Amino acid sequence: VEGRPLEWRRRGGSPRLCSSRMDAGKEALSSLLGNKREPTLREQIEEATGSGEGCFSLTYEERVIGFLGCVGSGMFLNCFSVIRIGQLLLGNPVPFAVCFTIGNILSMGSMCFLVGPARQCKNMLQPGRAGATVLYLAMMLCTLLVAFSSALSHMERVVLILVCIALQMIALAWYCLSYVPFGRRFLTSAVCSYCFGR
Repeated sequence: VEGRPLEWRRRGGSPRLCSSRMDAGKEALSSLLGNKREPTLREQIEEATGSGEGCFSLTYEERVIGFLGCVGSGMFLNCFSVIRIGQLLLGNPVPFAVCFTIGNILSMGSMCFLVGPARQCKNMLQPGRAGATVLYLAMMLCTLLVAFSSALSHMERVVLILVCIALQMIALAWYCLSYVPFGRRFLTSAVCSYCFGR
């Protein structure tokens, strides 16, 4: 083949194979010399999220697609539920409650694609997050129970559903702040300063 080295033609190799062997050789030489290779962005994300144990042997790309799909669907349903607030106020809370709750479940379950269901449940039930997790899940269940209840009046259902949603948002914010260094402490001090002036 014109323009290609004689060594390459004799061995019958391919440029891709030679390149991968050269990269492997460079990495081995760098490790012997003590030069640590900088991890790529993908490797950093995989290290931070784990290998996705329990994700049914999904590839990295499939896990990212599943995560983005769940987050996008959850956000869409949450936005769609806002349109249903009118029905909630007019006495039909079921469409709003169902859309809002399913949207929250999809958003919450999206992390299972990245870290795996077992690790996600373990993270949610850690001592610093278990209270917020239990409150969040309980309020989602209460939202559906109140929406489908026929023993309550229209006004009672509206008020209780709004209270459940407010508690869901508080629990979600408290849960998310557990991942922010000093996030909860900062929020607590800000609320105390605003409410009590100290």
